[in-house]
Amino acid sequence: MVSTVAVLSDIHGVLPALEHVLAEPAVADAELIVVTGDHTWGPQPTEVLDRLTALGDRAVLVRGNADRELLQMSRGIDVGLADDPLSVWGAAQLVPEHQQLLDAMPKQVTIEIAGFGPVRSLRRLFLSAVFLGQRGCCQ
Repeated sequence: MVSTVAVLSDIHGVLPALEHVLAEPAVADAELIVVTGDHTWGPQPTEVLDRLTALGDRAVLVRGNADRELLQMSRGIDVGLADDPLSVWGAAQLVPEHQQLLDAMPKQVTIEIAGFGPVRSLRRLFLSAVFLGQRGCCQ
């Protein structure tokens, strides 16, 4: 069971933003980093995937809808985005290794967190903590 978890979401293929967030002390010191999806759709999809996998067992990657759609497009499946140049380009960047990584990502995870027990909806937990923190409840 872990006691500190950083939850990241919606990176959308922007490596500089990911690097900046990973350098934040709260994220850098977390025992576990859970990335709740939409890693790839953006200007640096493969670089983001490579950086996330470099985190090793410290990171749990959950597949989002944008990841699923880009994966499908990379295999020639029409998802209704053929007129979007970024989607077409991003899909073409995915090599088999990235496709396999995206295939293996779960749609959801349950993590045992000290003080919370089993938590399945990490995005909701994260948003609740942010909301409470903004109200001065969790400082």
